[in-house]
Amino acid sequence: MPNRHSLCVHAHFYQPTREDPLTGIIPVEQGAHPYANWNERIYETCYKPNAALGNFARISFNIGPTLSKWLRQYHPKVLDQIVASDRQNLDHYGVGNAIAQPFHHTILPLGKRRDKQTQIRWGIYEFERTFKHKPQGMWLPETAVDQETLEVLVENGIEFTILAPWQADDKEVNPGKAYQVILPDHKSIKVFFYHSGLSARVSFDPLATVNADVFARNFVKPEFAAGGQNQWLMIATDGELYGHHQIFRDKFLSYLLDGSISAQHIETVYPGLQLTQQKVFPVVKIRDNTSWSCHHGVQRWRGDCACTPNGEWKKPLREALERISDEVDKVFIDSCQGIVENVWEARDRYIEVFSGERKFSDWLQDIAGSVLPDGKFDQLEKLFQAELECQRMFTSCGWFFNDLDRIEPRNAVIYGAHAVWLVRQATGIDISPEAVLLLEKSTSLQNHLSALDFYKEAMHRFKQTQPLK
Repeated sequence: MPNRHSLCVHAHFYQPTREDPLTGIIPVEQGAHPYANWNERIYETCYKPNAALGNFARISFNIGPTLSKWLRQYHPKVLDQIVASDRQNLDHYGVGNAIAQPFHHTILPLGKRRDKQTQIRWGIYEFERTFKHKPQGMWLPETAVDQETLEVLVENGIEFTILAPWQADDKEVNPGKAYQVILPDHKSIKVFFYHSGLSARVSFDPLATVNADVFARNFVKPEFAAGGQNQWLMIATDGELYGHHQIFRDKFLSYLLDGSISAQHIETVYPGLQLTQQKVFPVVKIRDNTSWSCHHGVQRWRGDCACTPNGEWKKPLREALERISDEVDKVFIDSCQGIVENVWEARDRYIEVFSGERKFSDWLQDIAGSVLPDGKFDQLEKLFQAELECQRMFTSCGWFFNDLDRIEPRNAVIYGAHAVWLVRQATGIDISPEAVLLLEKSTSLQNHLSALDFYKEAMHRFKQTQPLK
């Protein structure tokens, strides 16, 4: 029997939520000129051409929920092309090549279990709405993982995820096979570890990906030389690499998977299909609080680390937003008493409203199951909106870069400020005093602006446009 060599390319496509909380529209972003915003610019250079080339049918991929939601609104034909690519594989092989992603790309190990649950359930809901079937796998934001995250994935029917090889406790992990992680209550989840060398080559060595034939012959083929039968390898990168971060790499990807690989007698595959072909799954333990983009675990998103020098602003910013989240939760629970039996189950279902599928009044009436007192609809609508803001303010990019004075941390603060304002509108309670003290400690080294400056600017605008009753 001849050796069977297979290559999987996984592309993580994602754009963070950048909508103004008052208008629901992304403001004009000057750096994206001549396009109105970065979503539009990346759409033209990446999502649209990759769909036109048919690349989505030949790779493993995830489309972040905030991105699929945006595509549905502004470029539905391209989203339809992407969905059709997954459907083509699902119909032919019985398993699709698209996988899900938690909704707001938050760093799950840093969140409470109930927040992990909400992010994962919202991500599954958006996937099912888009692709019309249940997801088999889920891409974790920044591949950040801990055991609790894996437990919540399994509780929600997810069968596998993808991690970096250094996230395995076993330093000798073989990227040529899928593993399983044993979880409590006799449960387990499959894990695919991508090939770090090939993935880094594609991501950070532009000269290596000028010619797909050369890449397949000089870089991919040698990785199989020492292997045995039924060997497979995965390359995992940001999807925006293909055409946006690196020009013409959408065409490189097309040539690679539609000729260059097969010329080296290598097949293309994706995780769902690989699971049908592999029968034995070695057991591996994962290293808690690790990720693919921080070699200090998940420190990049909660404090100072060598990945982003001068990151002292990150810790007080996260602590401030965590304080806001805790206070919103307290008011939310108290206000729902006697009306909503399970507040966290209700929050998980709130995606039915903010996705535009249902009107809040009808939805809440179904949840409550009884006639509500006057004014309660309006109050709870604002508090559910505040809970939504508390989810999206933890989007990972708010802490990814070196300095505070960027659009990503600003947006995190704006969403947090809006949560505070919504609670005050709904109940008259000001939950901000302790958070404000922490925001003042989060400062930019470039210009000495603080997160409190962003907060005050946002609150002034909310007071002008959403006055207290």
